Amino acid sequence: MGEIILADREQLPCPPEQAFDVIAGGGLPGWRLPRGQALRLGVPVAIPLTLPATLGGQRAEILGRVVSVDRPRRFVVHHDLPWTGSVTVSVRPDGPARSTVRVAVQLDEEALGWARRMVAAPAPAAGDVWRLGLISSGTGPASVFSVAARSTARLAVEQINADGGVLGRPLELMTGDDGTHPGLGAAELVRLAHAGCRVVLANVTSAVFQALRPVARKYGVLIIHTPLNEGGAGAPELLRLGERPAAQAAAAIPALMRATSGSHFYLAGNDYCWSRGANRAVRRVVERSGGSVAAEAYAELGTTDFASLIASIRRSGADLVVSSLVGADEVAFEQQMHAAGLRQEVATLALVLDESTHEFIGPDASEGLWTAFSYFESLDSAANNAFKADYHRRFGPEAAPVSSMTEGLYEAVHLVTRAAADGGSWDPVVVGERLRVGVTYDGPRGRVSTSWRGLHQPIYLATSRGGALRVTEQLTDLAR
Repeated sequence: MGEIILADREQLPCPPEQAFDVIAGGGLPGWRLPRGQALRLGVPVAIPLTLPATLGGQRAEILGRVVSVDRPRRFVVHHDLPWTGSVTVSVRPDGPARSTVRVAVQLDEEALGWARRMVAAPAPAAGDVWRLGLISSGTGPASVFSVAARSTARLAVEQINADGGVLGRPLELMTGDDGTHPGLGAAELVRLAHAGCRVVLANVTSAVFQALRPVARKYGVLIIHTPLNEGGAGAPELLRLGERPAAQAAAAIPALMRATSGSHFYLAGNDYCWSRGANRAVRRVVERSGGSVAAEAYAELGTTDFASLIASIRRSGADLVVSSLVGADEVAFEQQMHAAGLRQEVATLALVLDESTHEFIGPDASEGLWTAFSYFESLDSAANNAFKADYHRRFGPEAAPVSSMTEGLYEAVHLVTRAAADGGSWDPVVVGERLRVGVTYDGPRGRVSTSWRGLHQPIYLATSRGGALRVTEQLTDLAR
C-alpha cells in the first residue's frame, strides 16, 4: 500500500541536533520512551497514531523497538503490534533554528486487516485444526504487555504442534485486540467465538475480563484469565490463573516494612475493580503486620498527569506507597514520582511492575522499586534458561522482555492442551473440568498446578537495581 505520513510536519523551535535530543528524551506528545536511556538499538518505543478515514479512522498505538539510529537525522522502529512493520522518524532543518519532524509508517495488507477486524469475520476453521483464541491489549494503557504476550503464546503453540499437536490435530492461534476497553474486548470475543475458538486466553485487565464473562457464557466459550487478578467467584465458563494481591502483599509488605522501618502506607491505584480489590487485600496485610494506611486514592485508567496524586502522597506523611496502577499509568506515575524527588523519601511496592513496564519506566526512575510476582525473567534455573533461549532464538535477541504477565500465557497454553489430552476432548466443558480437577506443568517458573481455586505457583520478591528486576526471595506457599 505504500507509505502514509502520520505526523505531517511536526515543527520544533530548535535545530535538528537539539530536536533529535528532544525526541530521544521522551518523544513527541503521547509517545512513550524509557526515561534515563539513550536512544539506542533495542530501546522500546510506543507511538500513538490515527489511521486515515479511508481505513476507518482507527486509533492505534505502534509498539516496537529501535532498529537503527542515524543521529541527528533519523531513526527506525520495527514493530509487531498492532501489525508487523516499521516507522521511520526523520528530523530535517526548516529554516534558522527550526526543525520538522516527519513520522512515516508503512501500511500493508496486514495493517488493512487490523483496521477492518471488526467488520470482516475470519474464515471458518479447517476441519483438522483446533482454534485457540488470545485477547490482549494491542492498544491502550495495558498495551505494554502485548508484544511479549503474543510471542510467548505463539512459542507454546509452535512447540505443541512440533510435538504432534493436541489429540492428533494442530493448534491455530487467533488473536484479538481489546484496546484496553471492555466493549472492544467483548466484541473481539464474539468475533473469536464465531471463528470457532472454543477456548480463549485473556491477557486483559479485570475490567475487560468482567465484560468477557457474559459473552463467554452466551457462546459456550471457556475463557481463561492469565494475568494477576483480584480473584472472585468461579463459574463453569471461566478460570483465573494469575497471582492474587493477597499473595503478593503477604510476600512483600512484611519484608518491605522490615527493610525500611516504615509503617505508614499510601495506597494508589486505578479506579476499577482490580485496584480496589487489590487495596482491600493490601489493607488487611498492612494492619495484620502492624502498619497503618494513611490515605487511599484512585486515578482513572489512562491518566497521564499524576501531579495531584503525588502532592497528596507528600501531604499524607506516608513513608511507604503501594501502587496498583497498570501499564502506561504505572510508567507515568513512577517517572513523575522520581522527577518529584519522592523516590528518596518513600519506598514503593508496585503490584504490576513487570519487566515490560519496568523497561518503559527506565533505570533511573525505577531504581529501588519493589514488586512480587510468580515469575521474573532473571530467575536462574535450567527450565527458565531453556525457555528464554527458545524465546530469543524464535523472536530475536531484542525481543520484548518476558514477565509474569506474559510468561503465564506460555504456561496456560501448555496447561490447556494437557487438560484436553487428559479429557480426550477439545470441548470447553471437558477442558474446564480437567483444569479444575488439576493439571500440573513444570515450566519456567517452577512447578505449577491448576485447581478450582486457580493456579498454585511460587511467589518471588524482587527489587529494581541497576536497571533490572532482581529476585531477592522465594515464598512457595503464598499463592494458594
